[in-house]
Amino acid sequence: MTACSFNIFLKVTIYLGFILQLSHGFEVIQPKNRTVNPDGSVSVPCEHTADVKTVEDVGLKAVSLTNRTEKQRLCRKGKKDCKNITMLQENPKKWHFIILNIGPQAMTMTYECEFTVKIGDLDYTKTGTPTTLLPGQKEGPCIIHPTPPPAPHQLRWILIGLLALIFLYSFVITSLYISLRCCYREPENCTYVEMRKAPQPRNPPMDIYCG
Repeated sequence: MTACSFNIFLKVTIYLGFILQLSHGFEVIQPKNRTVNPDGSVSVPCEHTADVKTVEDVGLKAVSLTNRTEKQRLCRKGKKDCKNITMLQENPKKWHFIILNIGPQAMTMTYECEFTVKIGDLDYTKTGTPTTLLPGQKEGPCIIHPTPPPAPHQLRWILIGLLALIFLYSFVITSLYISLRCCYREPENCTYVEMRKAPQPRNPPMDIYCG
């Protein structure tokens, strides 16, 4: 093989490799930063751009801020015992990893999405740019604000209403008392007359006949 033929073969090989890489290449998209919710949770969305309907595997890894090569797989597709992590699938290309009970240790890590898809007969795995967690505003204690006192004019109307109720109550009680006295009071200037009994008729004398 001459040098010219070798150069042509090399160019064709590189071109075909580039075409294959473009047809099989895909990206993993995830946010750069996510703010922790007041309840100590955060959602990390992971999405891929591969032209496939299903994924072979999807997972979330924790990457140390001090040592990028130090990675720990937290959860993956099909794993049921993910500690403090819940997986939700939005569509065939997008997943959400909800991390719960985030503490100080979790804030020292970044979180990396990883997808494995099958294109043809080969599996391709790619990761996204790790997401950094930002501290959110913590929930403060519930403060009960005291009810402000009523204004002077409101207090005046409240007193008028109370006095009106007391007057109405006194009027009703007085009216009932007078009605009862009138019903059960004995009549005045009454003259008692003794009722005499009618005389009893005497029995008429009876004649006795002796035989």
